[in-house]
Amino acid sequence: MSSMTLKMKYPSGLLFLALLLFIPGACIYSQELPHSVNNTGVYEFLDELASMKLIEINSAVKPFSRLYIANKLNEADRQREVLNPRQQKELDFYLTDFSKEIKETGRNGLSMLWHNGLKTNPARETITRLRRDLFYYRDSLFSLTINPILGGEMFSNSGGRATYVRNGAEAWAYIGKWGFFASLRDNHEKPLLGRPEYLTKREGGHVKGGTDWSDMQAGITRSWSWGYAGFVKDRLQWGTNYNGANIFGGNNPTFFTFKLNLKPVKWFEFNYFHAWLNSMVVDSSRSYWVNNSYGQDY
Repeated sequence: MSSMTLKMKYPSGLLFLALLLFIPGACIYSQELPHSVNNTGVYEFLDELASMKLIEINSAVKPFSRLYIANKLNEADRQREVLNPRQQKELDFYLTDFSKEIKETGRNGLSMLWHNGLKTNPARETITRLRRDLFYYRDSLFSLTINPILGGEMFSNSGGRATYVRNGAEAWAYIGKWGFFASLRDNHEKPLLGRPEYLTKREGGHVKGGTDWSDMQAGITRSWSWGYAGFVKDRLQWGTNYNGANIFGGNNPTFFTFKLNLKPVKWFEFNYFHAWLNSMVVDSSRSYWVNNSYGQDY
């Protein structure tokens, strides 16, 4: 089997922007890590809060960072008397997860939790209810969260049945001004509903065996008080929509990018990314696929 080599030239502007990762910044409030747009529930809830004029968000560029989501939920919590009972319960549900991102709720104390939903702050003698993580550790410099991934869907009608199962693990950590995250999911879908003929928003991937594919999301970011930059492999959404945007409509798998977010003042925000794509399509006369005993299923 022959190999295919891709040669890429990196623009000097990109290298200049990458240096921002190492420029000393002002005093940082917290670290920034993207929260997957696959969690549609929290994004729809933020849109709902924004439509009520309780918060302001830039819904045209997603994913949001976990810190950004935590701050917006905190804003809504300070106005919870305006919310109806259903919205208050939903707000409390998301706060159990994202409250860990707020600096003032635990950065000065030591917490280590193993499959527990409570966090203690010995200095203040308080207890804050958090989501049950498989493992959660936090001190004044470092924090780590580890969770398993398990889920599935089943569709059934007179035409037949379709099943989808995912399993894997995810983790994210903060060290000073740096943030790290990784998520690996094995997906099993039968039949494959992401094919073009189905006209769905099901995500794609490098499918193996006709029904299985793996999805790896990971990244490293550095934050300062008015922005952040990082190299991440994630799923992007550009454009405000409720049923798939023209740009990144939802079928595309994750891809590697350099991301930059700058917000020096309240009324100005700059977002930039540079991506590396691999279509898995041989488009060079110097390269070609070779059949073996398994066909072209390598």
